[in-house]
Amino acid sequence: MHAVFQVIKLIRVHQWSKNLLIFVPLIVSPQLENIILWRELLTAFFAFNFCASAGYIINDIVDLPRDQIHQIKRSRPLASGFFSINIAASFAIFLLSISIYLGILVGKVFCIALILYFLIAQAYTLKLKQVHIIDCIILSFLYMMRIIAGALAISLDLSVWILSFSLFFFFSFALLKRYSELLHHAPGSNTLFGRGYVKEDLPLVLNMGLPSALISILIIGLYINDEKIYSFYSEPKLLFLFLPILLIWVCSIWSRAIRGIEINDPISFALSDKTSILIFLTSGLIFLLARYGEVTI
Repeated sequence: MHAVFQVIKLIRVHQWSKNLLIFVPLIVSPQLENIILWRELLTAFFAFNFCASAGYIINDIVDLPRDQIHQIKRSRPLASGFFSINIAASFAIFLLSISIYLGILVGKVFCIALILYFLIAQAYTLKLKQVHIIDCIILSFLYMMRIIAGALAISLDLSVWILSFSLFFFFSFALLKRYSELLHHAPGSNTLFGRGYVKEDLPLVLNMGLPSALISILIIGLYINDEKIYSFYSEPKLLFLFLPILLIWVCSIWSRAIRGIEINDPISFALSDKTSILIFLTSGLIFLLARYGEVTI
């Protein structure tokens, strides 16, 4: 049983929640009720899960020396010595093979996007994560690629509004992750911690991160004013409520990071945070009411 738990930690099943972004293009499209498209995206979802897990293993192999002396990461299955490098590498190849097979089942274009995602992720692991600021841009692009791949999997057009929102939103949360890491794990001035940052970069990261999140909220406001989306929402005016909700959430999570709460992964943190979960549920209810409700405002 312990071995199974270590395998789950090795492939980081909890990180699969990020790949739910694949479903975004269908959720915001007129084809929301199309069961066939949901089945196709489910296959695409698991293709991305296995691809991402293979990448996480490769990342752990590359970062092994640093992880072994890291206060938290040293408990990872590879850093702790539970798995050898050879076993981990073989498992990564196995997962990647399954991923590509599933990608081919979904379609050629999707499979190309999947492979491209993997290659960019590995470029990030091997080099780009050490490049100041560029690392956060690449992270936000990798999140965007999940949304793009979801649209390609089921041949849906993707709004520029959604792509613009995701770029700024995920850039903000990549910077939030760096901010928290710098605050808690950069031991002193001019000391690197495996990334292209020093402790003195904290104000810069903060001054780029929070405004980026606010810009993403502004983009959502412009998006819901687009008349093209009104045709498949029963009560589109209700979508305006997303703006204060997003504003509350963004300010909440950034303020907690600034006050010293460690946030190693904003997405995982949000999924375990009671305030964030309440906001997600409220947002889901608003979406359903806007889509299917008959509310007069």
